Amino acid sequence: MDVQNIINSMLKLISSGDLLLESNSDENQDQNIRFSNILKIIEELYHLKNVLSNLSSNDDTDIILSVSQCAAITKCIDFIVLSGFIPCLIPSIWNSFENKQNNLSQFKKGISPNKNYEDLKFIINSFFDLIKLPILKRIIIAKHANVLLAGLCQLCLFPIVKPGTEIAVQNAIDELKYEQLVTEQQQFKTILKLLILKDRDPLVIRELIFIFGNKKCNKHLKLGLGKLFSDLLLEPNGIQTFLKVACDLIGEKSQNFCQHGLQEWSNLIHSYYTKSKIKYIQYIKPQIWELLQSNTKLYRFEFKSIAVFCIHLISIENYNDFLTYYINPVNDLMKRSKLVKEENTSVSQCIEDLHTLFYLFRNEMWCLDPKLLTHIAVTIYNIYMATLHSLYYLKSKLEDLIFLILVHFSNCKDHLKLIVFSQYQIDIEYDGENIKIKYIERENQLHLESEINLILDLINKRQDKKLMKTLFLTFLDMYTCITSNEYTIMEKLFIVKGIHHLIENDDVQNSISTETKVVLNLVKSILKENSKEKIIDIQIFSIVLVVLGCVLENIDEQYISELDCLVDYLQKIGEVVEDHTFKTMVFDMQKKIKQVQNNCPKNRIENQRTIDDVLIDARDPLLPCRSHALIELKKMINSGNKTVLTKKSEILIIIQENLKNSDSYLYMSAIFTLSSFCSFYPNDILAILCEQYSMPKNYNHSPETRLKIGEVLMKTVKLLNEITPSYKNLLLNTFMAGVRDDDHLVRASSLSNLADICRLLRYSLGSIVAEIVNCADNVLRYDPAIEPRRAAVLLLQMIIEGGNSELLEILTGSIKDIYQILKFQYQSDRDATIKLHAQVAIEKLNDIMKSLVLNEKNSMQTYLK
Repeated sequence: MDVQNIINSMLKLISSGDLLLESNSDENQDQNIRFSNILKIIEELYHLKNVLSNLSSNDDTDIILSVSQCAAITKCIDFIVLSGFIPCLIPSIWNSFENKQNNLSQFKKGISPNKNYEDLKFIINSFFDLIKLPILKRIIIAKHANVLLAGLCQLCLFPIVKPGTEIAVQNAIDELKYEQLVTEQQQFKTILKLLILKDRDPLVIRELIFIFGNKKCNKHLKLGLGKLFSDLLLEPNGIQTFLKVACDLIGEKSQNFCQHGLQEWSNLIHSYYTKSKIKYIQYIKPQIWELLQSNTKLYRFEFKSIAVFCIHLISIENYNDFLTYYINPVNDLMKRSKLVKEENTSVSQCIEDLHTLFYLFRNEMWCLDPKLLTHIAVTIYNIYMATLHSLYYLKSKLEDLIFLILVHFSNCKDHLKLIVFSQYQIDIEYDGENIKIKYIERENQLHLESEINLILDLINKRQDKKLMKTLFLTFLDMYTCITSNEYTIMEKLFIVKGIHHLIENDDVQNSISTETKVVLNLVKSILKENSKEKIIDIQIFSIVLVVLGCVLENIDEQYISELDCLVDYLQKIGEVVEDHTFKTMVFDMQKKIKQVQNNCPKNRIENQRTIDDVLIDARDPLLPCRSHALIELKKMINSGNKTVLTKKSEILIIIQENLKNSDSYLYMSAIFTLSSFCSFYPNDILAILCEQYSMPKNYNHSPETRLKIGEVLMKTVKLLNEITPSYKNLLLNTFMAGVRDDDHLVRASSLSNLADICRLLRYSLGSIVAEIVNCADNVLRYDPAIEPRRAAVLLLQMIIEGGNSELLEILTGSIKDIYQILKFQYQSDRDATIKLHAQVAIEKLNDIMKSLVLNEKNSMQTYLK
């Protein structure tokens, strides 16, 4: 019997089965007849398999079926799946796999679970026998991998009821039957393991990915397949197998891999590090190296991205493990003169790995920090210098790495010295495409003269303005110590040549003015050292004068006072130097400094007005004069005038006297001036103001004055900004004391101020948050005045808003108490303002908690994907 006759026979069986749908006969009888047809079709498929196998063995070639024959066989298999396979599945199982088809067959209603089990077992075994023939495997797996996997999972992953239970009795499961089911379950579990771990069919792996992304997935499936999925990733090349399928799926949807799958898959792989470091080292780390070194034409970029992201996660979590697993092996291999036979990694491979790790993805958020190259930067630099004049094929990648090293290490003279002034050199031996390196101790430093030219050429080639400026400032910083014995003659030449070259660049000169403080300090150090010397290096000193001239072009007022010492240093240098032209340059620079000082508006004012003059005006009977003096005093404080601190006590008394005035313009000027004074000298002034606010009887302050002091404290808090937590206890205790005040407005103001501070402090609140919540609760329950109770609700609202997404960490056990307090006030208080604040706070709390729960759920789903 030939292939076409077998196919025709199966199609007739399908047609006879379809006719039953049009009749009105008994449903159970139809099901029996239809399943009988399914058994006959499966028999014919077995017959077809044998025929095709014989043909294949006789011709020693793959069997090729026509398109119509393949379509007919597919139709027969579809009939078996829809009529006999899917109806045997438990609905919760099929819902987990149902990513393409939505039609569940309605046949086999009323059939017992035992009959369903036997039918499913028979079909599963039949299909796995049929797919042993490659041509049938392609037809079955391509379309019905999800169904086949669903049936297999139902047979091996679902728990079996134990004898004696009600369900077991209903299904006639005794001890003997139970042992049989357990044995069969183990057999099917073995098939499932082979399918996933050994065969690794992409279509099956694809279904696994769909399973982990399906919200409706059954928990037994999730656990069972999750274990197998973990085992797959631990297998050799298991991660690559999985990622190929994942990349295919992302490519089908035309989505960007870096935006869609990169973080999820990297976190999934990295999770093995937190679960078991031993497994990570043994199974995962070698695969990450394989991904990093992948040269496959398809998905090479994606594989390298995953590898770098995984290594990035390690570098964040444990720096020492990052060095041990990924940097030290590369460093050791590069320094090893001979390779071990078992190792294929060469120096060239190490360079390519480092380029991938640190340069290829340098613009991504998840890139590795180039400062992690600290332990290997010197070696890379020496290899670059040794291969620069050769035909080495990785010169461009070495150049990329050197540029990266310069960008990230040029701002620290200690690191830069370690890299460019190393005490050893590398000798290169070429072995085909690979190189061997040998470390040799340097006999001299003559190489430095040419190396500075190579570095400067690289910087000019890359045209990185920021690097030019940073490197220039670092060289200038090095030069400040050039009079000491820290540097050799050749190293000094290296530094001077670098400074001389970079200062000629227009971009460097223009950018110097943005680093006024740094440059002024460096110039000051150089002038100070040179003023002590009898012989001046005119070449470098000319550069210093050029730098100083650039700074003076746009110098800020706050740095004018620092120019005085420069004039003194220049005076001493002018006396030592004999060259007439150079004397003229020094004199011109002194003249320019004095001109800048005289033209500064701040200096003109200070020459006319002293701190004593301002304080006298602050006591003037005329209110406008006093107000203007307070504004002037505030400017002096903000400018860092040194005379202010000497008059600290007097200034505080004068400002507080003006603070008590009823004129709004005057006391507002006093508030702003006092807050600036307090923010500049918080250690001295803040404690005094807090004491005056919290202990009114000791100072005879009226409630109005204390309210103004409270406003001063709050403006000071805003000015202190990031250092506010340092004064947390002082401020909180002050306003907590104000909550117990006799005056209801002071109580309300204290609660309002507490609200603002709690919103700003957030994490820094600590355990005191429970005490604050308890305080607000007491005010709401027992305070007779309406204003403090309104402020207490506002306080709770501000605590919630300040916590936002970190609410659980900040409030810990106080969330329930806050919610109950707000709910009670919203339901029982008659004041509309209190009800409104309580409602807003409750809604904000609900939104935050809902967001936290959803984020946690999404994070879990992302992890499982």
